[in-house]
Amino acid sequence: MPLIETEGVNVIPESERTRGFWQIFTIWAGFSIVITNFLLGSLTVGAGLWIGIAAVVMSILLVGIIVYYGTYIASEEGTAGTTAMRAAFGVNGRAIPSLAVVLATVGWFGVQTGIVAASTQGILTNFGITFPYMFEILALVLGLLMASVAIFGYEWIEILNKIAVPIMTVLLALVVYQILTQYGLNLAGSGGSGMSFWAALNIFPAATAAFFIVAMDYGRYGTPVDPKQPSWGATLAWIIFGIALAVIGILAAIAAGDWNPVNIMVKLGLGWVGLILLIAGSWTTNVTNVYVGGIALSQLTGMKRVTMTMLTGAIGTILAIMGIFSFGGIDAFLGALTITLVPTTGVMLVHYYLFEHGIDDQALFQHGGKYWYLSGWHPAAIIAWFVGAIYAIWANGWIPGFAGAPYLVPALTSAVVAGIIYYSLKNPVEEWIRNRSPTSTRTAD
Repeated sequence: MPLIETEGVNVIPESERTRGFWQIFTIWAGFSIVITNFLLGSLTVGAGLWIGIAAVVMSILLVGIIVYYGTYIASEEGTAGTTAMRAAFGVNGRAIPSLAVVLATVGWFGVQTGIVAASTQGILTNFGITFPYMFEILALVLGLLMASVAIFGYEWIEILNKIAVPIMTVLLALVVYQILTQYGLNLAGSGGSGMSFWAALNIFPAATAAFFIVAMDYGRYGTPVDPKQPSWGATLAWIIFGIALAVIGILAAIAAGDWNPVNIMVKLGLGWVGLILLIAGSWTTNVTNVYVGGIALSQLTGMKRVTMTMLTGAIGTILAIMGIFSFGGIDAFLGALTITLVPTTGVMLVHYYLFEHGIDDQALFQHGGKYWYLSGWHPAAIIAWFVGAIYAIWANGWIPGFAGAPYLVPALTSAVVAGIIYYSLKNPVEEWIRNRSPTSTRTAD
């Protein structure tokens, strides 16, 4: 095993694409047994116990469909997510999904680093340990620690998950035991505080807006001999552990009377067990954030993945120190993901499954090639993405004077809107481009 993975935006050679069901299942298990899913579940507590559970189960199943098809494309083609986006958006148009992925990954890295730093601060304070600028120093140290594994690459992430998943499974069982023994059936009558089913249903799809690209970044090492195997491995791991964490998050939030995982762990009296769970659960997903974000930044800058991975971790750590981990900060962040990233998923799914059914890996990097379109941009994809983003803004009620329609679940349907627009425009726009003067072919970035 090489010390540092050298692959970045390039297509993975078929000889290196060997991961089957269990290898991809394990890496997605580590990515799914995370405090993020615990947090997202706890955010639905306002809808009440049973409505919250119904909403998270349904939304996680729907996100699982995206995970399956993203992993399948990557196993077939060997491409990272933002690399594959060149096929739909154009060689230069990759900037749109790449910027959106950077936003998603550094934001989530900041949120989760903030969770761990705040948890560590709270638990150390209970033991009488305090020092100046405690949160800021803890966020800096823990942020750098969690980013370190991603710098070394894919195989090191696999090793981390193999170690962490069994530990986190045991710790989660302890959390459930603590909830049941302290609160028992008192949870059964818990009601909500006004959150609608549709608002609760929107939380997971908004938070996992980058999952199509994440699925491709991990799935590109999946075996092309039978792409269904890695695809099902990723999907089942996400569904099983995503639902488990979300439901535990709802139960814990109701028991503790608080959405904040830090306060929940303290109120449930979990102490060091809670701290270890929060650190391990955040670490396994934060390596994904900086790994995927590093690839996306490489798409934009042309610089090496290792360098861009380090930069992603640094930016995310700064966001943690600045306080992105708050209810208002998370709510605004999820809204930004819905606008910028979800529509790109709809465009790429339509492009691959309804039109091309494959990707020309050489043309992904060619100036004047198949994916050059109009000066490196595909107008149909850009328009579709823009319309999908405007739709998401309207549906969320963010346009002054318009009520919005949150019951449409914009974190899902904005992808559908963008996909329909792209399907309608792709052929006419490409016909118009072909009638223009041809461009010579050469290698692009």
